[in-house]
Amino acid sequence: MNWKTRVTVIGGFLGLLIGVASAMLYIRTVQGEQGDREEVTLPEVKTKDLLPILVTAVGLVRTIANLGTLNDQ
Repeated sequence: MNWKTRVTVIGGFLGLLIGVASAMLYIRTVQGEQGDREEVTLPEVKTKDLLPILVTAVGLVRTIANLGTLNDQ
């Protein structure tokens, strides 16, 4: 396996783990807010709530991309 494939597989696996962990935390939060009801309704997610998450995600991707630059300082 060459280095590009290895990096892609590792990155995909880490993304999968982070996504699953985020979904589990979201589920736990919704259940905590709504208690032990029989039928749980998902809260409405507004654009203004998603914007900070998007900005953080873009910043994280840019930071990871910059890890590839050689820094001999």
